[in-house]
Amino acid sequence: MTSSFQSAKRKGIRTFITATAILMLLQTAVAPLSGVATAASSSTESKVTTASSTKIYHTFQSMLYKKNGLPAADAYLESHIKKVTKHHATLMVLQLENARLKALSAMTDRLLVPNVQDKMIKAYKLNDSFTKLMERTQDSDLRALLKEARDSGYRLVMLEGSLYPIMNYAAFVKYTSVIKEDISSYIHIMTKETKNLPADDGALVIGYQEILLRALSQEKFLELHPKSNRAKQVQDLLNSYTLYTFYGLNNTPLFDYDTNKMVPNAQRGYNGVLQRLASVDSEFLTKLDAFMDVVKESKYEKTAEVEKWLEQHVPVSDYANY
Repeated sequence: MTSSFQSAKRKGIRTFITATAILMLLQTAVAPLSGVATAASSSTESKVTTASSTKIYHTFQSMLYKKNGLPAADAYLESHIKKVTKHHATLMVLQLENARLKALSAMTDRLLVPNVQDKMIKAYKLNDSFTKLMERTQDSDLRALLKEARDSGYRLVMLEGSLYPIMNYAAFVKYTSVIKEDISSYIHIMTKETKNLPADDGALVIGYQEILLRALSQEKFLELHPKSNRAKQVQDLLNSYTLYTFYGLNNTPLFDYDTNKMVPNAQRGYNGVLQRLASVDSEFLTKLDAFMDVVKESKYEKTAEVEKWLEQHVPVSDYANY
């Protein structure tokens, strides 16, 4: 495995949680509503674009940007989102996501304070949510902090021995029926991504077929919504999944360090998906199929020919989200 690949993938869990959130926020901060704000309302929608819709939108914004305003803004949005236009509904959901991403780093810092972590870990049981953890602690200050984290739109995960908040995209699903199609699809992609994280401690923790199916979902999104406000985020995801597919991660390499052979589960997973989805029109699967032809020719060993193919067709520098 090349040093450039190791460098590209050597990202700690905190980087995944906070830096990725900041990157996503920066991608939307320059033109946070492009592709949505400029969208023309349909004639049907224009009939419901009333002063009351605009008033709700402005009230939501004023609540959202108050200190610790995430829980109240979300509650307000949930109770009013069916009273506004699809245009305003989509803007508010995007703004809520932006605000949660921005606040995630500060919430992470608060939960990683040593005495707070000690109390949390002492009460924690496998797969606990913030709610379950709240039920197990008698510390009123800790309960209040956990409640704030939950109500601010985060979920609890254990990563590398510490408890972290991450974005809870499942909390956005309640809005998907009343917002624009591309953002609804984006939320479903991100819900799957954060409900079952793909990696932990430098290792893949989802199956090889699941990796491919997620990549295909991301590819389809970009095909259908190339100008979406969230196209860049989904492209970054697809870049990561491309590296997962063709290289693996440091602690779960695609080719075993000792034998230099493709790991058996990857062989079965990749061949199974390629066979099952042979009729699907996909640039990603076409590239994988070509790769597997080369790998099979080398008897699943990472030969010079395989490395040359990877350097030519999947160069790490083209897919690493630096």
